[in-house]
Amino acid sequence: MVFGVYRLNHPPTSVDHCCHCNFINAKEPNLIVAGGSLLRVFRYVPIQEEGQIIRHRLEQVLSYNLYGMISSMATAKYPGNKRHSLLIAVGEAQLAVVDYDPSSHAIKTRMLYNYEQDDQRTMFLQQSFQPQVRVDAKNRSAAMLIYGSRLVVIPLIKATKNMADSACQSYVVDLKALDEKVNNVKDFQFLHGYSEPTILLLYEPLRTWPGRVAVRRDTCSIVAIALNIRDRVHPIIWSQNNLPFDSLYVLPIPKPTGGVLVFAVNSLMYLNQSVPPFGIMLNSLACQTTDFPLEVQQCNMVLTLDDSHAAIMEGERVILSLKSGDIYLITLLSDGMRSIKQFDWKKAATSVITSCLCMAAGSYIFLGSRFGNSILLHYQEQSSVAAKNLEEYAHKRTRYEEDEVDRELYGCTDSQHEARLATYSFEVTDSLINFSPITQMTVGESPHVSEEYRSKHHTDLEVVTCSGYGKNGALSVFQNSIRPVINSTFDLPTIYNMWTIKPVQSTLHDFLILAKADSTLVLQTGEDISELEESGFATSETTLYVGNIRHYIVQVCPRSVMLLEEGTLLHKVELQETISGASISDPFGVLVLSSGVVKLLGVVVTKEGKAQLVLSDTPSTHIVCVTTYTDESGLFSTTLSPDIEVPETKTGGGGDGDAEEEENVEELLYGNPEKDAMGENEPDPGPPLVTAVPGLTHWCVMSRDDGVLEIRSLPTWTLHYFCKNFALTPKVLTHSDQYSSVGSEGIPLVKEICLVGLGWQRQRPHLLILIEEDLHIYTAFPYCTEDSEGLKLRFSKLDHEVLIKKKKMRGSNKLIEVDSHAHYTPRIRSFSNISGYSGLFLCGETPYWLFLTTHGALRTHPMTLDGKITCFAPFNNVNCENGFLYFSSTDELRICSLPTNMSFDNHWPAKKINLRATPHFVCYHYDSKTYAVCTSAPSLNPMRPAMQNNLDKEEMNIEEDDNFPYPSLNWYSICLYTRDGWDIIPDTRIDLPKYERITSMKYMNLSGEQMGEQTKGYVVIATMSSMGEEVSARGKIMIFDVMEVVPDPEKPLSGYKFKCLYDKEQKGPVTEVDCILGHIISAIGQKIYVWSFVNNDLVGVAFIDTQIYIHSISVIKNFVLYADITKSISLLTFDRECKTLSVISRDFEPMEVYRTAFVVDGTNLGFMVSDSNCNLVIYVYQPESVDSQGGMKLIRKSDINIGAHVNTFIRTGIRIHDGSILGTTPASSLLHPSEKRHVTWFGTLDGAIGSFLPLAEKRYRRLFMLHNKLVTAVPHVAGLNPKRFRTAKMPGRWLMNPHRNILDYQLLTSFLTLSHTERRELAKHIGTTPSQIVDDLIAIQKAMMIF
Repeated sequence: MVFGVYRLNHPPTSVDHCCHCNFINAKEPNLIVAGGSLLRVFRYVPIQEEGQIIRHRLEQVLSYNLYGMISSMATAKYPGNKRHSLLIAVGEAQLAVVDYDPSSHAIKTRMLYNYEQDDQRTMFLQQSFQPQVRVDAKNRSAAMLIYGSRLVVIPLIKATKNMADSACQSYVVDLKALDEKVNNVKDFQFLHGYSEPTILLLYEPLRTWPGRVAVRRDTCSIVAIALNIRDRVHPIIWSQNNLPFDSLYVLPIPKPTGGVLVFAVNSLMYLNQSVPPFGIMLNSLACQTTDFPLEVQQCNMVLTLDDSHAAIMEGERVILSLKSGDIYLITLLSDGMRSIKQFDWKKAATSVITSCLCMAAGSYIFLGSRFGNSILLHYQEQSSVAAKNLEEYAHKRTRYEEDEVDRELYGCTDSQHEARLATYSFEVTDSLINFSPITQMTVGESPHVSEEYRSKHHTDLEVVTCSGYGKNGALSVFQNSIRPVINSTFDLPTIYNMWTIKPVQSTLHDFLILAKADSTLVLQTGEDISELEESGFATSETTLYVGNIRHYIVQVCPRSVMLLEEGTLLHKVELQETISGASISDPFGVLVLSSGVVKLLGVVVTKEGKAQLVLSDTPSTHIVCVTTYTDESGLFSTTLSPDIEVPETKTGGGGDGDAEEEENVEELLYGNPEKDAMGENEPDPGPPLVTAVPGLTHWCVMSRDDGVLEIRSLPTWTLHYFCKNFALTPKVLTHSDQYSSVGSEGIPLVKEICLVGLGWQRQRPHLLILIEEDLHIYTAFPYCTEDSEGLKLRFSKLDHEVLIKKKKMRGSNKLIEVDSHAHYTPRIRSFSNISGYSGLFLCGETPYWLFLTTHGALRTHPMTLDGKITCFAPFNNVNCENGFLYFSSTDELRICSLPTNMSFDNHWPAKKINLRATPHFVCYHYDSKTYAVCTSAPSLNPMRPAMQNNLDKEEMNIEEDDNFPYPSLNWYSICLYTRDGWDIIPDTRIDLPKYERITSMKYMNLSGEQMGEQTKGYVVIATMSSMGEEVSARGKIMIFDVMEVVPDPEKPLSGYKFKCLYDKEQKGPVTEVDCILGHIISAIGQKIYVWSFVNNDLVGVAFIDTQIYIHSISVIKNFVLYADITKSISLLTFDRECKTLSVISRDFEPMEVYRTAFVVDGTNLGFMVSDSNCNLVIYVYQPESVDSQGGMKLIRKSDINIGAHVNTFIRTGIRIHDGSILGTTPASSLLHPSEKRHVTWFGTLDGAIGSFLPLAEKRYRRLFMLHNKLVTAVPHVAGLNPKRFRTAKMPGRWLMNPHRNILDYQLLTSFLTLSHTERRELAKHIGTTPSQIVDDLIAIQKAMMIF
């Protein structure tokens, strides 16, 4: 039986929705983006040069992976709230309203709405509708469209004494009850300029399609409905029928123009209740597909608006993004009576293919994309304005603004029209990397791995995926660990700690201090690294800490402290008591004695000019560990900053508040004409908040043995922050004004603490705590109340997956060997500017890098290639620029640098190789170490294929005018790429004929009679030619050999080339190929053939008839798993001796399968399927089961819904205890057969990478109980239920229960976010210990560290 766990290894990167609002701070705007199940909140950070802001970039503030796919998103401001609330639509008819909680720096759920009832679905049992949510511009009401014809109305006002409570409750409006024709709603929006919330619906009562335009056209209609929320009356105030059938969506125009723009595929229309309609044709198809009166404008314009997105830019200007990536600026020109008479089109720029766009803060536009990187654009009006006389225009504009009546009487002149046609320049200021959609993935060998790592029996693999579409197409290379570049290696045994020291005015390190158990080794670094025999450093005893105070060097030994300048001893202080820890942050230092007493360290200069150390006593006692911190963010302040909002102490309204709300209820419902005239009907967050660079302050953070956290200012030693039970790791660390002592019973031991500023200009303080064997990470955020004292901040716990607990070795009762020296070696090391990155390094059995990059997201990357790392230090040298040093478990000092070809600002280290074409397939050729890539590029095709009477194929010209939008045709090609620099190998590009497309490309080890039992690697390609209904579809099987040739001296990369060995047409379209026992197995139509490659020809071996259309084949040994497009999966076996294909078993239930894969669990074999409902389903073959009908039916054992479509699978062995991958070392053969498991990896269409790992039954049962407890024990974002989300979705009404049996790793890791007490109680309920649960999570994590 297959038990397993599903893990989302890399979150989705696509952006499907975006909005701009004041979510976190009323004084600072935010950008909220959503893609798949990932919700991210950004703020705008100004970049200054010479004191002036030159641009803004995005910095991530919050990030959540929800238990639900986000279908729509909008923002609203509730009465009395300074900040906006976020409305998130998920599922079929669920809505969650969330707010930012300033007390915990997290999202809290405000309201939940669920309308997924059978009475709401009506007849739509087979159709899938995505809910859409919209909010009125005046924040009077919100609405959500569900099931195509029902509208959920959500009032955004509070009930008063004159209103019933039901008036503020949500309710459902059946749109068919208002007008029986309202059905199949395509889009809806709130209109501007109405006294009541008014919704305009775009719907299509009777659907049609382009093939029936001659019979039925103009099937779309609009209707405007007023929402009387108090009485729940909804009159229809405006409607218009006979709109083009290809109408897509509507865009409301703000006042004073008003009305709505209707975007159709071939036309653009402006509609208003009080003025005649106006529309233009965008191409010559518009006059053939609609009778709506359209005007011809700009005859050289040939556009189509399918997959386009639009937003209001400024006033009467609309920005439009097309599916080609072109950005147009549309200006609405009126005649002074608010009647639009002309559209002015200007191509502004060319950008990514967008999936959403919104106007951001100031003069910024955000373009979200599913096919390329999402970008932030800055637009600026150019100085050259197209006007006849600017001075005359300015004078007239002032006069018209003063007298609005004259404007309405006399209208606008032509000069004004021309003056309003401004041109803009666009500049990309920031981008969010995107890897979606992942359509195919493969595994290759990494070329950038040092020889020291290759000698450890590692198979260094990397994942290569096909991402993007069209001009945004790219190959993406992923690694889930960091692989440094080793410059040199030295053998230096018995070193347990080290430091690098550099002068203050230099960027190069001068000294390398190496600490042994009883001595210290001092090395001087320059062109060469040599031992410094004579210096002022103490070398006869070990060293605990080395740091800089001003331009001096401070060396801390167990019983003494030395002050040095350029290696010369200036002063030495002896202590009577042993020093247990030290920390220095220029210009102060702190020493912790073995008795728990803390001493303050400083440097003074005497009158004679001599520098001396000064040790000051402090009242602090019982201190376990300490760290010093220099604040550059301004958060560590005891005064109330004007940028910090003070939370209101009142909860709920009463007294004067109710009276004020009662007086303003009419204004909330119907608006205020005076305010509307002043332009207050639109929320304007304003430009991003710009703060001055604060001064530096110095702090000391200490942990006491009773679990109390203290933060004191330096050098005054004033207590400003006191947190009780800090060692219990609560979700939020808060300041307590009662400085009383607490008991130490049951308090875990705090081993290490580190406070460091991360991110851009170190503006994001992070607190890292090592408690026993767990790492906890907190981030500081501003928070204060009017009566609070101390620092105006709190610390919020961050979710992460860094597991560093030491684990018992297999077959041993001992833990992994601990350090032999008496002094504790700090494991958390901070660094700055290592290959341009700053962050932290975590030493230990599983080393980790922690980056907080420019986008503000905390990235944790393991570095497992070299095993345990005992110590680490940054190193900048003439021979190693901005590199680092570390000691491996084999006592080797390695001088390394980070690879510059990978980006670490992702969940995995990754890089993108832009192709400017759509990648379809990629496969790694193991013999030549190259990649074969299949791409396609679109081009206009003015030809139409046809079949003549003599059955010859020919093409006929499509005779149309110049404004006809000709269809595009994808031209396929294949070429070879090097794995080192991802360069195209010259003369390897092969272009396929027109109309021929590649359906499959794989690397196969084929054997023939002339080769005997030996196999050779080939690239096998399957193609099909689709030329319309009149021409029969055919396909080919093509076999290529990658040959090594003598490179051309002028083309050094031309060392390989393609050689076509076989290229023949088959009897039908070849939809899939694979390799089975050295043969080729192919799907041609509804038949499956097995071929033998003999003498550069294919000889038929076996075949079998199947069902309808085979599009996926997976092979393991002699078993074949194939998927039919509607008839689920079947299992075959191939007998080489008898040359037969036989059916073993199949699934009898219908299923739309996307892709198939095998699941290897020791001696058990499962069959994984991804379907059209975003499910992962696992089947097993159990002929002994009664339900299998004697083995004829595959048994469905497990299923889970992941919320995204999966189109590709790969399978690898797990990482075993010696660090190698299963099957690559002799240690693999020592494993029990039941422990030989494989990881099944997959990529999704929203850019995520996931995996499935089989588990042992004992471990699965333990984690299963924890899984069920965490569903209710942990609060979930937006109130979404993980159990409901992960339940497999069935089409319609299936008479089958979901089987589940697959654990969600994301839910399991929420156990790590609990406090120490909550962990202990939860583990006790399921009969285990927190240590055992962490061990299980570590085992899962380490098994997946493959790439």
